Parts: sequence; C-alpha cells; structure tokens
Amino acid sequence: MKRILQLALLFLATLGLVRGVAAETRLLEMRNVDARVVRVKLDGVMEVRIRQGSVPSLSITADKRYIADVTTAQSGDTLHIETEVRGFKLGPSSIRAELVLPNLREVSSEGYGSTDVTGFTGEELTLSLEGAGSIKVVGDYRKLNASLGGVGSMQLWIGNNDRAELDLQGAGSVVLGGRGRILKASLGGLGSLNAKQFEADAVNLELSGLGNALVNAHTNAKLNLSGLGSVVVYGKPANRDVSVEGLGKVSWK
Repeated sequence: MKRILQLALLFLATLGLVRGVAAETRLLEMRNVDARVVRVKLDGVMEVRIRQGSVPSLSITADKRYIADVTTAQSGDTLHIETEVRGFKLGPSSIRAELVLPNLREVSSEGYGSTDVTGFTGEELTLSLEGAGSIKVVGDYRKLNASLGGVGSMQLWIGNNDRAELDLQGAGSVVLGGRGRILKASLGGLGSLNAKQFEADAVNLELSGLGNALVNAHTNAKLNLSGLGSVVVYGKPANRDVSVEGLGKVSWK
C-alpha cells in the first residue's frame, strides 16, 4: 500500500512538472497596430478576443513552436491575422490573440476557432463567417450585416439597432438578441436562426432552405417560405403577409 502511495505521489509530481514545463513554453508577443484599424480579417486556427479601448494594442500568446507561424499585418484600416498551422495539430486555444481597438466596423473569419467582440458602438457592423468557428458579439450598432456560409455559429446581441440583415447559406446557426426596428433574414441552406430574443418592429424573412427560424415581430411580419423549413413568429404582429410554396409551415405565438 505504501509503495502504491509513493508511486501515486511520484506520478502527480511528474504530471505537475510536465504541466509546468508546458506552461513555460507559452510566449506572449506584442504586435504593431494603430488606431486606423476598423476591419479585422482572420484566417486559421486561433482564439480571438476583440474589445473596445482608447489605446490600440495587439498581443499574441502561443506555444513557442507556433508563435512564429502567426502572421499579423496592417494595411490601412484593415488588420490581417493568419496562422499557418493547419489541420488538427492544435486546438483554437493554443493560439490566442487579444486585440484592443477604439472602433470596429467589420470582422470576417475563414478559419476554425472562436472570436469574441465586446464593448463597441457605431453606425454599422459587418460580420462574415465562412469557416467552422464561432463569432460572439455584444454591442450597439444602428445597422448590422451578418453572413454565415460555413458550419459555424454566431451569437449576436445588438442594441440600439435600426436594421439587421442576416444571410445564412451554410449549415451553421445564428442566435440573435436585442432590440431593433427591422430584421431582414434570408435562409437558403441547412442552418437555423433563433431571433426570438430580438424584438423587432418588422420582420422580413425569406426561407428557401431546410433550416428553421424563430423570429419576434411586434407590428409587421412578411414571410416567404419556399423550402422545407418552418417558422415560428412571436410578438403577435397585427400585419401579416405570408407566402408558403414549400413544405414548411408558419406558427404564431
């Protein structure tokens, strides 16, 4: 029994040492970025955090084996962040980018990983996700344009909004919350839309794919269904314009 206990303690000590060595291999590098940047383009495997701040900064944290494979380049108002490491050699958290910007107008991702955006306000925000990752945004923008063409997901909470336009052509999902005047959405793929928590005065929905949608309309709801998906409408809008040519159905709650 004593021998087993000694071996167990030795194992735990060795495990702690290995973890300590692994932790020591993580490096942090500061990269150049200035206040002109309002557009961020991502490609590769990484975890990205973008937050609002008056002083722009960019830090990259990664294992020393990979940090040289992270390329950052600014061209005018656009910042490119790319990782050359591909496949399943590492998880998204193996490479982490922390970006602080005064303003933000656009984020596009073609990679695999997570992108979190917090604290921004502005006139317009454009989002594009073509990979297998995720984008999460909490902010206030008068106009939102979001397109999803991959198998990833978006979680968007937008306040102070006049118009939100969503284009879902992939197999992913979008969850939208907040408050706005107009929601216009087009679903042509396998993906789904959950906008139950987005209180819109008017909703205009085109559904030609296989996915389903949940929307919340207070006054007007215009729905055109030509695919196999179905729609659930919350908010009990007084004005309803519905066209169903496919096998889907519309429910009112």
